[in-house]
Amino acid sequence: MGEILVKMGKIAPEELENILLSPKSNTARIGELLLQKNIITEDEFMQALALQLGFEYNDDLLKSSSMVISNNLSRAFIKRYNVIILREDDDAVHVAINDPFQFNVIENIKVFTGKKVHLVLAKKLDILKLSDMLAGEEGDSADQVIEDLREGTDNIEILGEIDETGEDVLDLANEAPVIKLVNLMITEALKSRASDIHIEPSEEGVTVRYRIDGVLYSVLSPPKNYQQAIISRVKIMAHLNIAENRLPQDGRIKVKYGTTDVDIRVSIIPSVVGERVVMRLLVRDERHLNITKLGLKEEMIIKARKLLRSPNGIIIVSGPTGSGKTTTLYAAMNEINTPDKNIITIEDPVEYRIKGISQIQVNPKIDLTFARGLRSILRQDPEVIMVGEIRDRETAEIAIQAAMTGHLVFSTVHTTDAASSVVRLLDMGIEPYLISSTVIAFLSQRLVRVLCPHCKLPTRIDPEILVNEGVDPALFENREVYRAEGCPKCQKTGFHDRIGIYEMITVDESVRKMIIEKRDAAYIRDRCIEKGMRTMLDDGIENILNGVTTLEEVVRVIRE
Repeated sequence: MGEILVKMGKIAPEELENILLSPKSNTARIGELLLQKNIITEDEFMQALALQLGFEYNDDLLKSSSMVISNNLSRAFIKRYNVIILREDDDAVHVAINDPFQFNVIENIKVFTGKKVHLVLAKKLDILKLSDMLAGEEGDSADQVIEDLREGTDNIEILGEIDETGEDVLDLANEAPVIKLVNLMITEALKSRASDIHIEPSEEGVTVRYRIDGVLYSVLSPPKNYQQAIISRVKIMAHLNIAENRLPQDGRIKVKYGTTDVDIRVSIIPSVVGERVVMRLLVRDERHLNITKLGLKEEMIIKARKLLRSPNGIIIVSGPTGSGKTTTLYAAMNEINTPDKNIITIEDPVEYRIKGISQIQVNPKIDLTFARGLRSILRQDPEVIMVGEIRDRETAEIAIQAAMTGHLVFSTVHTTDAASSVVRLLDMGIEPYLISSTVIAFLSQRLVRVLCPHCKLPTRIDPEILVNEGVDPALFENREVYRAEGCPKCQKTGFHDRIGIYEMITVDESVRKMIIEKRDAAYIRDRCIEKGMRTMLDDGIENILNGVTTLEEVVRVIRE
């Protein structure tokens, strides 16, 4: 193995010699030692192992997952031994395995299937992710469980141990019906890419709705007599008081969705027909923590990177709730997150944990407010600070003080566009000269749904509709645009995922002059457009012309 890795150029001969001389080399395999010391990657190790043993190595099992026709192995077996059945022929079974030296495991599969075993080497994480995909596609659905509840008895079981580290919601076998139903609701919501689950009681029954790509869809209707059992199960999972049904309660649930850790924020409020539950599903998505993946056009990415290199100043991001402001700020911090920088955030709440960044959560119960936390952060010698939201004059003044003393500050405000953010700060009572001398950019954004690539269809837009929306029909002449249709891959919605549309005001001399003069938002916006600012509508139109989204979608979010 060592010689193969040297020939591949993955390690130097001297490194190999040092490893062979170490005491651990007598008890562990050389490849595993190199992996533990981060000298080689798992991919490099698997390549070398395939060469050594003469096996095939599949470096991307998920791309070839279409060949999986059945999975007769239990999830517990797959997770323990990192092995999965890929396909079966008449006389042989093709198996992906991470460690081909598990001879007893291979023999068990041979006996279990009664066929010869052909091994394909694969990475551990690929095997586990493939198992997750299969677990999500097989087994009961929440609809089936509800049908069983309607036909079954009133023997309701809602208890069961909750693991603090998070139970795997894909492991559903042998659970009581209500436990199984709540697990399946979470599983199907995650599979549908939902951001929230709403459990809403009414006089007649219970409605379960998922928010997918920002829009609520009704998906389930459990029987009314199971309402309290379902809500009690959620309370147990969130470690809340199941006897209290008159006061609002907030809690958290940690679960695993296969290999993915999911943090669920639970909010329960009383209503006249029973308690109403909203579960916010927080799944860290590395794709969206990169400024090149947010939907920013190339010109704006260049501007953003220049602003992020500023030694001090404030960057304000605005938009309504759920418009992706926090994700944009996280992506900005990730862009400059290097070992030589001390980055601290204060948020309400901390939505995603980011390695290398210190994150503080606001806690009004102990008087840990944005303002108080920000004062303490300034004594921690940071280069970069993120304030979740500027809500009042005190927080704004401390953020300005931080920018004036050499810190780069990120924050958000709730306004409709970039120009309105200027007026919002003035309304808080901040002196115009302080805003003009510290804020370096105002960014405003919305999230538009992206057309499903599998079912979108070409269409034409009536020029009269374009004129009514303030869009020049000439832009759409001889250009193909698309409409949403709906297919099983997008849950019949016609859309899959979301992308940002943006407008940015960079604070130059002319903008500073308007701030000092306390000009209104419309005046600032008009002057910036005259100077070449692209509005959110302009950005949205470009996405329509590129076949990314629809006019209805752009208009819907801009009017929010």
